Amino acid sequence: MLVGKINSYSYRPHFTRRLRENEKAEYNAAINDAKEYLGIENMSMILHGSCYPAGEYNTGIGTPFSKDALEIIKFEKLHGFNANQLGPNGEVTRGSISPYSGTVFARNHLFIDLAELTTDKYGKILSGRTFDRLVINHPETGRNYSHSEFFEAFEIYDIALREAYRNFKSQVYLGNLRAIDLNREYEEFKKQKGTEALEEALFQLLTHTYGTMDTSVWEKEVDQNLISRLKSRDPEAIDRFNHLLSRSGDEINAFIFGQFIADKQIKENKQLRAKENFKYINDLLVGFSPSEEWIYRDAFLPDYKLGCPNGGVGNGPQLWEIPVLDPNKLFNEDGSLGPAGKLLEKKIESSFDTGENIRIDHALGLVDPYIYKKSSVFISNGYLDRGRFYANNISKIPNMDPNGNYQKILEKILLPILKRHNINPNSAVWEDLGTSTDTFSRIYYNKLKLPGITQLEWARGERSPRNNTALVGSHDSEPAIKMIQKDWVRNHNAWNIDYLAGYLNCDPARAKEREEFKQKIIKNPAEQVKAKFIELFTTSKNIQISFADFFGISETYNMGGKALKENWKLRLNKNYEDTYYKNLESDNPTALNMPEILRHAVQAKMDLEVVQDGVQNPDDTVLNRNSLNREMAPLLKTLKKYEDILKEKTEEDEDDGDLVL
Repeated sequence: MLVGKINSYSYRPHFTRRLRENEKAEYNAAINDAKEYLGIENMSMILHGSCYPAGEYNTGIGTPFSKDALEIIKFEKLHGFNANQLGPNGEVTRGSISPYSGTVFARNHLFIDLAELTTDKYGKILSGRTFDRLVINHPETGRNYSHSEFFEAFEIYDIALREAYRNFKSQVYLGNLRAIDLNREYEEFKKQKGTEALEEALFQLLTHTYGTMDTSVWEKEVDQNLISRLKSRDPEAIDRFNHLLSRSGDEINAFIFGQFIADKQIKENKQLRAKENFKYINDLLVGFSPSEEWIYRDAFLPDYKLGCPNGGVGNGPQLWEIPVLDPNKLFNEDGSLGPAGKLLEKKIESSFDTGENIRIDHALGLVDPYIYKKSSVFISNGYLDRGRFYANNISKIPNMDPNGNYQKILEKILLPILKRHNINPNSAVWEDLGTSTDTFSRIYYNKLKLPGITQLEWARGERSPRNNTALVGSHDSEPAIKMIQKDWVRNHNAWNIDYLAGYLNCDPARAKEREEFKQKIIKNPAEQVKAKFIELFTTSKNIQISFADFFGISETYNMGGKALKENWKLRLNKNYEDTYYKNLESDNPTALNMPEILRHAVQAKMDLEVVQDGVQNPDDTVLNRNSLNREMAPLLKTLKKYEDILKEKTEEDEDDGDLVL
C-alpha cells in the first residue's frame, strides 16, 4: 500500500489529574465520613441499563449485567455511591424503545453480554469470528457522552442469539461437556420459567405475523385469546398452538434460550455485586405490557386503560394505554389473592430477580389510579374530544371498586413483599409525584405514612422529610446545567439565590462567607447548579443523582412527556473516567466535584447545628461553634485537599509523540 509523504506528525496526549492509587483510600474514606455526618444512608446514581458504557466491545447498547459493568461500579463506589437506580429491564421493541413500555416478566435480551458467549464458560456457542464481525467500532468523538444504537443492536442480537442457539444444540448433540452442563441449567430454567417464556415467545411470533401488538385486530379469534383458550384445553387452540410450534419452533426455542441466557447472567451479576456491596434498584413498572395483557387477560378490566389527568396535549389527559387490573379480582371474598392480586404479587416479586431494592413507579396507580375507557377516546385535529371522554380516578367511578380493593394493595400485597426481602419501606424509592387524590392521601400518607420524592428541580430541600428520596432531576429531567438556562427555573422559588445562600450558610458568624457564596451564584449559573447539589446532600438520607448531572453531560436522556427520537438513547462514553476528570479540571466544569459538594454540605449542617444549639442554649453558642469547628476541621481539610486535586490542571506534552517520516 502506498502511503503519501508525511513531513511531521505531532501526537499531543492529554493527561488528566485523576486520583492516584495511594490517594484513593483516603479520598473514599473522606467521602464516606462526610456522608455519615450528613446522615446519608443510600446514594444511588440514576443510570438505566442502556446507558452503561461500552467495554472493550460495543454491541450498540449498554448493559448493567456484564463484567464490564463492574468497572463503573468500582468507579462509583470510589465517589460515594452504593447503588444504581436502573430503569425497567423488560423487553423493548423496535416500535418503542422506552423501558417504560417494556415487558414485566421477559428480560431484555439486549442486556446479554455477548462477549461471554464466545468463552469456554459458555462452550463458545457464539463464534469469535461472528462476534468480531458484529461489534461496532466507532472512533471516539471527544464528547463526554455517547448514544445507544437500538436498531443496530436489535439486528446484532438477533444474528448472535440465533447462531448461539444453533451452536448450543449442535454442541450438546456432539457431547461437548460445557454445552451439556449449560443444557442442565437450561432445563432447570425451563422448569421454573419455561411456560412464561413460551407464552411471551408466542406473542412475539403472532405480533410479527400480524404486524401489530394490538390483538383486537388480529385476524384469527383463536389467536386473540390463544393463552386463555389453551388453559381451558380448547381443541382449536391446541391445534393452533401445535401448528405454530411446527412452523416456527426454532424461533420460539431460540427466544426461550435467550431468556435463559439473560436470566443466567443477571443472577451471576447479582453475585458479583454482592461481593462489591453494591445494589441495583429495580424500577417497578406501574403497568403491564400488551403481551402480558394478552397472556393474563382474565386479570384485567376490559376496555379500561391507565393514564394521567393532565400533562397531555393542551395539558389534557395523558393516554398511557396501560391495562388496568380488575379491582374485583384483586382479592377473593375470604381475603386471599384473586387472579389480579396473584399477578401483581408475581410482578413485584420478579423485580427482585434483577435488583436488591425497588423503585415504586407512580404509587398513585397502586391506590387510586386514573383510568379511562378506551372506547371513549376520539381524537379530532390532534386533540382529545373531552365531551365524549370517560375517565376518572377509580375511587370516583360508581360501582367500579365497591370493596375498595385498590386501597388495600399496598398494605396487603406490596409491603409484605418488602418485609420478606428485608427492605424497610423508608429505604425503598416511592415515586409519589402526580395529581394526588383524597383517597391516595388518606391511605398513603395518613394511614401508612410512606415516604415520597423531594425533587429539587421545583422544591426546596429545607424541612423536606428525611425519609423521602431526594434528587435534583430524574430520568425524565433535563440535566441541571440545562435547567438553569430556563427563565422559569432561574426565577423559581426553589432556585432563589437568597434562599440558597442563606440556607447553606445560616450561621450568623459566617455572614461574610454567606455573601461571598451569594455573589458567586449571581455571577455564574454553574455555581447556582452546584448550590442545588449542596442543598441536595442536606435534604434526605436517600439521595439520587442522574448520570448526566454527575458526569457533567449537557444532553438529555429523556424529555418527559415528549415523544422525541432522541429519547432513551443517551449513554456514557467508553472513556467516561477520563472525560469526568478532564471536565473537573477545565475552566468551566459541569461535572460534580464530590469533595467540593460534600465540604459545603458538611459546613451547611455545621451551621445549622450551631444555630439550633443557639436557640436552646444561647449562652453556649460560641463554645459549641468552636468545639464543632475543631471536631470537623480534619474532615473539612481532607475534603478541601481532594477538591483542589480534582481541579488541578495538567499540561499537554507537546514534545512526546513527534514523528517525522
